[in-house]
Amino acid sequence: NLMKQEGNENWAKIRDEMGLSMEEGCGIYRTPELMQKTIDKLAELKERFKRVKITDNSSVFNTDLLYTIELGYGLDVAECMAHSAFNRKESRGAHQRLDEGCTERDDVNFLKHTLAFHNPQGAPRLEYSDVKITKLPPAKRVYGAEAEAQEKKNKEQANG
Repeated sequence: NLMKQEGNENWAKIRDEMGLSMEEGCGIYRTPELMQKTIDKLAELKERFKRVKITDNSSVFNTDLLYTIELGYGLDVAECMAHSAFNRKESRGAHQRLDEGCTERDDVNFLKHTLAFHNPQGAPRLEYSDVKITKLPPAKRVYGAEAEAQEKKNKEQANG
């Protein structure tokens, strides 16, 4: 019961640390070292979460309790995201792996949905399911001048 939990941890501090760690390790640019650091930090935060003290004892409109509940689930989701990112050895969309061998998209091995299953005793279990392509095949995401050139090429092809 969260209301009876003993400790001196503050949900807001843990939430802020979770956000910073996710941004640093699982943001746009990713390295194995930073992702592992995030995974380790999330494990630490989950342990600290067990010592969150809810100071508001009211039974109505208790935002302290609400935010603590949300944080617990948020830590579980963040853990699934971090492990999923770590195990996806490619760059896709706006997410760029900076380690050698992972800087390009790898449709052979990773044109898949990642399914993460929460495991209360440890790391989430990851499985993959195939992506069903219905209309447009996946394409490289491009920006700036490269995007303008690609758009021009697409218009020329469409106009025949």
